[in-house]
Amino acid sequence: MSFLFQNVRLTVGKYQTTKEFFRVDKNKEIRSMDLEVIGSMSEVQCAAFCEENSDICCEITYVKSSKECKLGPSGCCHMEFNKVSGSNILHPGRKFNDYIYTLSVSNGGVFGDWTYQEFCTKGHYAVGYKMKIEGPHTDRTELNAIEIICGSRGGVPCGDISSSGQQEWGGWTDEVLCPAKTLLVAFSLQVQQYNVVVDNTGANYVKFKCRDFKNDAGNFDMSYPPGYGAYGSYGEWSDACPVNSAICGIQTKIHGGNPYVQDDTALNDVKFFCCE
Repeated sequence: MSFLFQNVRLTVGKYQTTKEFFRVDKNKEIRSMDLEVIGSMSEVQCAAFCEENSDICCEITYVKSSKECKLGPSGCCHMEFNKVSGSNILHPGRKFNDYIYTLSVSNGGVFGDWTYQEFCTKGHYAVGYKMKIEGPHTDRTELNAIEIICGSRGGVPCGDISSSGQQEWGGWTDEVLCPAKTLLVAFSLQVQQYNVVVDNTGANYVKFKCRDFKNDAGNFDMSYPPGYGAYGSYGEWSDACPVNSAICGIQTKIHGGNPYVQDDTALNDVKFFCCE
C-alpha cells in the first residue's frame, strides 16, 4: 500500500519538475522517499540526467508506461552503474569530495602518523560501525581500526564501508547500528595515556551518538558491548555534526609495525568528517 503526495514545482536545467513525497509499505516496513519527477524522456536520458545533476540524484525510478524519470536524493547510491532503469543506481566510485565539519577529541594518543581520509559513497552517511581489537598479547595494542558502515540518509545500510588506515593485529567485532532513521553525528574515544613503565595500548574503544539527519530528535548514545576496553578512560565528547549533516568519512592516526618499535600502540587517534 502506497501513499502519494505531490506538491511544489521546481526547475532543474530546462526541465520543470514536480516534487513527490510518499511512503511505501514494503516487507511490513514503512520508509519515506523524496523524489523529483522529471519530464518525459528515455531511460538513457534519465540516467544521464542523474549524472549531470548529481547533487539531487542518488536513486532513479523510471516508469516505462509514462516514460517518467524520477530522481531521489536520499536512497542507496550503488557503486555499479550497470543498468538504466529501476531504482538505486549511480555511476561508479562516486565519493564525497568535500565536507563541512571535522570532529575531533582532545585525548587522542601521542604516537603514530595520520593516514588517509576515506569517505562513504556520496549520498551515504555513517549508520553504524565496527572495531578491530587485539586481545591479550605480549605487546597489547587493543584498538587497531574503526570501520564505519555507510547507508542512506534514512538510516538504512547500503553495503559500502569506510575505514581509513589500520593496523594488522586483532579481529573485527560485529557491527552495531544506530536506531532506525538515525545516523552517527558525534564520538568519544577511550585512550590509555602514555606511561613509560607499562605496556601502552593507545586508543582502546570508541562510542558514538546517533541522531536524526534533519534535526536534534532521536539523540542516542551507542557503543559495542560492553562499551569500554581494558585500559585508559574516555575523554569528552566531540562536537556534533550540524543539523542537516552526519558523519560521512574517517581519518585515523596509526602507530607501530616497524621492527625497531618495542611497544606498538596501533590506533591512537581518529577524526570524523560531517557532510551535508
